[in-house]
Amino acid sequence: MANLPFDPDQLTAADRALYESMVTRRKEHGAPFDGPYAALMNHPQLCKRIEELGFYLKFEGHLPRNVYQFVVLSVACQTGAAFEWADHVEHARAAGVPEPVIETLHTQGVLKGSFPAPYTLAAQILAVTLPWKNIPEEVQAAAISAYGMEGFIELVVLSGFYQMFSTINEGFDVKPKAAGSGAR
Repeated sequence: MANLPFDPDQLTAADRALYESMVTRRKEHGAPFDGPYAALMNHPQLCKRIEELGFYLKFEGHLPRNVYQFVVLSVACQTGAAFEWADHVEHARAAGVPEPVIETLHTQGVLKGSFPAPYTLAAQILAVTLPWKNIPEEVQAAAISAYGMEGFIELVVLSGFYQMFSTINEGFDVKPKAAGSGAR
């Protein structure tokens, strides 16, 4: 499959303004507007809505950064989405996800790996959200206790959000940037 091209010069004036505002907002937080967002800009209104949710989860959400990045890497590994893994592995390290946890995700995945706290609870949730099952009551209660209601809901939504991104990245052949190419 060929990747889905995007040319900002082909946008209408209104869509170009939307594009520029999303680029600026992400840049202010040190994040590029590339990869799946570039492909999604072929449908600017849909891209806007997906980017708004992604921005909220990433920059305004309640989950600790290390747990957030653990979830992203877990979904990337489980779905085989190379772009998401490459795009987030350094962010996971910077957020404090230990190298042995990253290596276990990479070699065994979240469903087969064993993880220390605070990743155990997130792994238990992913073990049921990735195959689209119900979260056991005791796991839900533990997650609400650990992350609060909003954090728990965000964790579940984050699992689905990055499953969606895996579909977008694979479906539109979004490739990881080459090492040293300025990836965020």
